[in-house]
Amino acid sequence: MNRGYGSSAVARIVALVVLASIVCIVAACGSARVSGLGRGGPDKVSMDAVTVENLLRWSVEGSAGIDKVLNGLKRTFEMTPVGVQGLGSAGPVKLADGYILSFATIRGLSGAIDIGVKEEPCYSPERAAGLVGGATGKVELDAHMIDPGKTYTTGKNGFYVSFATSDETYRCVKSIHMWPMDRKEP
Repeated sequence: MNRGYGSSAVARIVALVVLASIVCIVAACGSARVSGLGRGGPDKVSMDAVTVENLLRWSVEGSAGIDKVLNGLKRTFEMTPVGVQGLGSAGPVKLADGYILSFATIRGLSGAIDIGVKEEPCYSPERAAGLVGGATGKVELDAHMIDPGKTYTTGKNGFYVSFATSDETYRCVKSIHMWPMDRKEP
């Protein structure tokens, strides 16, 4: 009986199983890479899902789009009464695309909507501007000569949408604001 041949064959089989396992693990890790809509988000997200992209897209679709924003925020946050006819909620809330909202406020009397966006993961202002179309960014120092970030604003279909970036770097969207055109900016 040749024991050396048998243990060598077993060692080869074990080595092949280990190698196959490593290949499977590497393949699984590679397919889990972030791609698509957001950091950590799935490649395909429903057009009805609450995502930063959908919130921005809906904001320029007129009254029907604003209704989608309102319904989406109410589905996402546990809203509580704030002020006269207003609703508000603090986050953080992770959206279907992996981005995180820090707060949402719906002002009942003015019709304005304010949404906070966490800067990590970072949502690009250039991407946001492309979604709303026609938004131009400008920097205005505050009363203390501090740079609060760049603000992009556009008006379409009866509503203004504005979003602000992180201060000084202008790298990430940190808030989104929407209000009816027939009202002054909140």
